[in-house]
Amino acid sequence: MPANSRKNRARRRRLFWLFTLLALSVSAAGWWLWQQKNPYTPRLNYLLIAVNGGLRKLLSGEILSLHPGDKLNITDISTSIPFNMNIRLVCKGLDVNALQHDTLTLTELLPQKDAFQRYKFRIEVKYLNQEIGTISWIIQPYAEDWLEKANRMIDDQMRLAILERGNGLLPDDDRIRERLLDEYMAQKKWEKAVLMLQKKVAKKADVETLNNLLTCYSALKDPNGIIRVLSWLLKKQPDDLVARARLSEILERREEWDNAAKQYEIMIEHASPVERLPLYKNLGFLYVKAGQPEKAVSAYLSAAKLDQKDPTLHYNLSALYERLGRQKKADFYLDNAVTLNFDDFEGRLKLSRRLADRGNLEEARKSLSQLLEKKPDSKQGLALMANILEQQGDNGALKKVYEKILLLDSDNEAVGYNLGVLEYEDGNLKSALPYFEGYVKNHPEDTTVQEILFDIYRKENNAPAAYTRARILLELKPGAMDAYDFIFEYLKNRGEYDQLIPILEKGAKENPDPVRIKEYLIFAYLKTGKETLAISEMEKILEQKPDDVELWLQLARLSEKKNQVPKAIKAYQRVLEFSPEHPEASEAYLRLRLEGVGGD
Repeated sequence: MPANSRKNRARRRRLFWLFTLLALSVSAAGWWLWQQKNPYTPRLNYLLIAVNGGLRKLLSGEILSLHPGDKLNITDISTSIPFNMNIRLVCKGLDVNALQHDTLTLTELLPQKDAFQRYKFRIEVKYLNQEIGTISWIIQPYAEDWLEKANRMIDDQMRLAILERGNGLLPDDDRIRERLLDEYMAQKKWEKAVLMLQKKVAKKADVETLNNLLTCYSALKDPNGIIRVLSWLLKKQPDDLVARARLSEILERREEWDNAAKQYEIMIEHASPVERLPLYKNLGFLYVKAGQPEKAVSAYLSAAKLDQKDPTLHYNLSALYERLGRQKKADFYLDNAVTLNFDDFEGRLKLSRRLADRGNLEEARKSLSQLLEKKPDSKQGLALMANILEQQGDNGALKKVYEKILLLDSDNEAVGYNLGVLEYEDGNLKSALPYFEGYVKNHPEDTTVQEILFDIYRKENNAPAAYTRARILLELKPGAMDAYDFIFEYLKNRGEYDQLIPILEKGAKENPDPVRIKEYLIFAYLKTGKETLAISEMEKILEQKPDDVELWLQLARLSEKKNQVPKAIKAYQRVLEFSPEHPEASEAYLRLRLEGVGGD
């Protein structure tokens, strides 16, 4: 290439860069002059965001609700600044700038990628360090997400925790709230269910909600709550005889006789004629308990019109008229009762019971004896006779009656139990044993019977059976010290310390106060070489019995043996505090101190 051509080309390049530099200088100067002559206020016009492919334009101050699974991309930031020079996004806790470059799922940006939280992020648009606008994002899962997660959860406690958390974040969502309530009910979390139902009732006391609340109060055995809910239900359904009967039953247990009677009066108004007879009878009883004999007479007379052959009504009317001082009426109804019951077993039985209730036990006994001569297989007669004999204290005759009842009804647990008690109290342990053994098969949770059987086996020297019973007894009554005493002696004599230790450890945990269990446990630990554990139990006892010199001495010896010298010195010192002249403690304490190991 000719030299002139190369020189011309180089000259043209220099001129190009010279003009380019000059143009940039002029542009920069123009930009500076424009800024000086055209003052402006930096502001955010809008933020354009693609949410799951759809564009959302947000102005400053607006709030955007998002789901953790939403896919976002910030497509445009519109400001008053030309070319958005020196414009930046700032958000604490969220890498919002990443969304300017890529479309990302929000979960990827959340702290620890936890989608089951409620987040609120404040996105600041800044020009240099000046805030020119803000946008708020609220990110939280939908109610469906919480419900789906809960339904997939097998563990009850975890499922409940998920629903509680979801309800806390979405307190206004009826679906989660109702699902949480159902879970509380299913898991028998009655207290928590009550709180939710009470709020629900305050808004809308519908029958279903009230019935659920009634279920909770019933499970909690809260009579005040039950009464309150039943009252609400009866305002809505005044002819609900079942609810009203339940309310009256509770009122009876609380001995609110007047209020219970009012419920029966309403029930009678709504009941059919067939249903009124027992209601009148109960109403009469309630009036009696309420101290209103005149009203009681009226109720029983109404019942007698419906059932003239019920001797009980005549007995009751006779007693009431006698209380009112109307003797002729009382005699009239008493005569009716006797007439009705003369050849009627039930009537005669009622008469005997009336005599017994009046305290005429001997007359009642004679009446029943005549009845039982005619009908010796009468279970009711025998039961009443047993009641009378029990009140008279005639245990010999009472045993024979119980035996007759068992011949007629071998499955009568109550009679078998009572007969066993009589034999036991009379010292006939072998005779009592089969009754209690039969009873406890169906009632293994009966602590009293387990204690009696344990006592019988011990007295009969049946150590294996007594041991078995003692183990059962401790499950029902962890504080039964007699059982611990026996088990300790039994397993100690057999040298089965490994079997003894867990029993005593459990007993010491469930009964922190009794020292004897810990003493047994120390013995077992020492027998099995578990001296460190023995030391620990000794220290626990000494917290309860700090003046036990022998135990301090034992702790000192054992600590010294385990080379726990400071602890041994302290224990010997405590012995000397109680017994300054104690030779062994004095010698050991001085020796250990002189060896220079411990100290005060």
